[in-house]
Amino acid sequence: MIYWKKNPFPHTGNTLVFFTNENTFKKDLRLQQVDRLVKGRITRKIKEHHFEGKKDESFVVEGGDIYEYVIVYGVGESLRNSIANVNAIARTLKSTSLNLFYSPFMGKDYFELGKQIALGFQLSNYSFDVYRGKEEVKKKHLVKDLYFYSEQDLPKEFGEGVKWGQVLSDGISLTRNMVNEPASHMHPETMVAKAHAIEKASNGTISVQVLNRDECQKLGMGSYLGVAQGSDREPKFIILKYKPVILNLVQDLKKMPKQVRHDKSAKKICLVGKSITFDSGGLSLKPAKSMETMKMDMAGGATVLGIFDILAKTGKVAHEVWGVLPACENMVSGKSLRPGDIVTALNGKTIEVLNTDAEGRLALADAVAYAEKYIKPDYIIDLATLTGACMVALGEDITGIFGNDEVSVKKFIEKAKKEGEEICELPLYKPYLTFLKSDIADIKNIGGTGYGGAISGALFIGEFVKKNKWIHLDIAGPAYNSGAVKGVIGKGGTGWGILTIMSLLT
Repeated sequence: MIYWKKNPFPHTGNTLVFFTNENTFKKDLRLQQVDRLVKGRITRKIKEHHFEGKKDESFVVEGGDIYEYVIVYGVGESLRNSIANVNAIARTLKSTSLNLFYSPFMGKDYFELGKQIALGFQLSNYSFDVYRGKEEVKKKHLVKDLYFYSEQDLPKEFGEGVKWGQVLSDGISLTRNMVNEPASHMHPETMVAKAHAIEKASNGTISVQVLNRDECQKLGMGSYLGVAQGSDREPKFIILKYKPVILNLVQDLKKMPKQVRHDKSAKKICLVGKSITFDSGGLSLKPAKSMETMKMDMAGGATVLGIFDILAKTGKVAHEVWGVLPACENMVSGKSLRPGDIVTALNGKTIEVLNTDAEGRLALADAVAYAEKYIKPDYIIDLATLTGACMVALGEDITGIFGNDEVSVKKFIEKAKKEGEEICELPLYKPYLTFLKSDIADIKNIGGTGYGGAISGALFIGEFVKKNKWIHLDIAGPAYNSGAVKGVIGKGGTGWGILTIMSLLT
């Protein structure tokens, strides 16, 4: 839990977190005050460690009569990650609570401050323990509470920020849980169940429609169904719709949140999430090692569901938001799509499938074509763990963004930078479309040169968006963390994109 109140400095408690930085730590009167209370231990540690208050520098001392421990930490650009890192230190100390005081360098945007504190604390406590034994789970120590104090009364915006950060954290955790589930437990039917659970919790603002194989066939989704045909699990084409609250004339305007009042500038936005619940590569079979994490190939769809979970709990979004999830498995059987087969997409375009492991773009082709034809949104944003080539270009931390509208792409990048989600624009370089020309169909699903794979994948999807403003996010790297913990990012699913997209929507 997170608590906040007015209190003198220093208060008493379990573990004090003292944030500082290069510019303030030498002349910080509060730090000097704590140092006197702990009998000079802080001064000694500063000398021993050559501490300069730089980003992520830290040390711990015993807290004397006021705290059990004092953690002195050099805060970086991201308060969210700094809180996550001190929370990790506190867990090793078996702390029960963190005590944090407001400092002027934290800024005057109290809503954002509350939001970042909630995100840092709640997301750093996230863990996926569903399949661990009870004894193993008991061994894992969590810091239960964070207390935030200020010598002045905190404005109501701080509390609103904390609550919003908690709602965002819940949506991110839902996405992480889905991505971390094994494919035996997270499949098209499970994704349908998640969508309906969100619908049920939304108090009527969200509705869900699910198209089965026959219905998709009637619509002409041969590209998506081609990916699904090798699996015994039935494909599920999931469509979600969030309808903002529109005021009834008899309602009292003063009692309604400003954000949900009818806004004539509201847009219709469609989020499309790649939802391959397991990707074997099909007959173009992946190596065994590459399949170990392919349960995460539905991270785009899980991200969309995480966003809808947030939409179900908030009245902050005035736009009409749609979600499209072409959920299926890419498996091997006698029914599997073969290299050299031709499929026909919803928009009538024929595709020569030369590599069945380039399946995400096949499913997305029908998804974006469906969105454009039947939803007719102002914007389409697709999220997909699409290409290893994007990871070669940008590494594991950075999303590649492509788009056909410069203003939309620029705005998305600005929001991502503000939210601390790393992103880099890559070009929709039209001359590379020549590599996708097929001798026997309208287009083929791979370029065949071995180069520019992320661009080729984006160009392919773009061939199925003819009218809409469209953004493609290749989240192959940052959607899943196989390495060490990095701030609020633990091992496994990350929920990348939720913060940026919710910032755009609100």
